[in-house]
Amino acid sequence: MIITLEEIRRFLGRPLQDPYGRAYGRIVGISANLKDEVTAVGVEVGSGEFVQCPGDRLSVSGENLVLLPAWKQESDEFRKEFEVVTKRLRALDELFSVGDIQKDVYEDLRKQHEDAINQLKSKRVEILETLNQRTGTLSTQLRQLQTHMAGNKMLHASGEFDDTSYKAASEAIDTGLIRAMAEKKEVESISSYLGKLETNPVSYQPQITTIPTPTPTSSQPNNQAVILHVREA
Repeated sequence: MIITLEEIRRFLGRPLQDPYGRAYGRIVGISANLKDEVTAVGVEVGSGEFVQCPGDRLSVSGENLVLLPAWKQESDEFRKEFEVVTKRLRALDELFSVGDIQKDVYEDLRKQHEDAINQLKSKRVEILETLNQRTGTLSTQLRQLQTHMAGNKMLHASGEFDDTSYKAASEAIDTGLIRAMAEKKEVESISSYLGKLETNPVSYQPQITTIPTPTPTSSQPNNQAVILHVREA
């Protein structure tokens, strides 16, 4: 999405967050083009390290500036493209089935959209691989947080951690668990959607109408033999 300098200049010097409430870093610079559109923000992510975050992944959520994860941006773009191309293919088939589009024009347009579907197939595989990697990373983080929580409980119960320190650490771990589980749930949901997605375009099959054989009537000739009985006088 396009975001303007006017919309986000108030966030200079403030934290940049991800959609799950985690602080990504502190905003130290904003780049914009001549149309006042933000092209990037400079972020200090800790230990004096600075990174550039693209403007098309930024959004304002209340009093926070949010950076959309790369995997989420790619998944959203794929979903929109796939929905558009499949809608157009269905529309083409329907129009051709009722004779509103000439066959040669229909075949050209359908080939263009089938080529787009094939490109989306490759993109889908790449996104699924990225999501699987992210799921693995989040699973590791959750396991580490749970291990720390269990260790803290043990040391607190043994009297080696005081109540104040234990409470502060527990609150931080609880928050981390909630945020990591929220992201993992969303990643798995998108992975499930992409895994079940049918990316093979169905070719249009013209409907064949069977014409019933007419039943002979009294006005129509038929091939039945006529038997005459001749009576001698």
